[in-house]
Amino acid sequence: MKKIILIILVVGLIVSVSCCREMFTDEELTLRREVYTGNELKIDGYYYYIVPDYNRTVIWFFYRNGVVLHGGTYGSMDFDEIETIMVERYSQLKKLKSSWGVFLIDGDKIQLERWAEAPNGVSLATFRYSGNIINDTTIHITETYYSGRNETKQIDEVWHYKQFDNKPDSTNAFIK
Repeated sequence: MKKIILIILVVGLIVSVSCCREMFTDEELTLRREVYTGNELKIDGYYYYIVPDYNRTVIWFFYRNGVVLHGGTYGSMDFDEIETIMVERYSQLKKLKSSWGVFLIDGDKIQLERWAEAPNGVSLATFRYSGNIINDTTIHITETYYSGRNETKQIDEVWHYKQFDNKPDSTNAFIK
């Protein structure tokens, strides 16, 4: 009898969770993907930002098709280690909608937008970064907007370019 009640509870939980997921839909990106034909950025590698207080390295890949891939956030390790892990992790990253986004460049201005976990913990909101292109190897991000909380923040992040021969493919199931 206890087994039957336990099975009914487990099945009920699974059904309610799957129904709950359908109630919450992921937000759409507000930026439209456009093919990038400019030369404001180098795109045969990645851009990185080292978070000063945490000694973490954040990686971004930009592609000619207007797609951007969040390559992950890595603890204190050298770039050779990061690059080895990135190649190993790519098969998992490419399956995560929150790894992908789009970018637009207008003169020396850049915007990129990707999906991020929403406050409800079930669906995805969007996260937008805005800033200036200093030169083809340096981006200065000055503002972020998180749609999940309708929150804009002024920030000061300088992203630098690094050549990388094993750049992952931009093919994904989320951005057409």
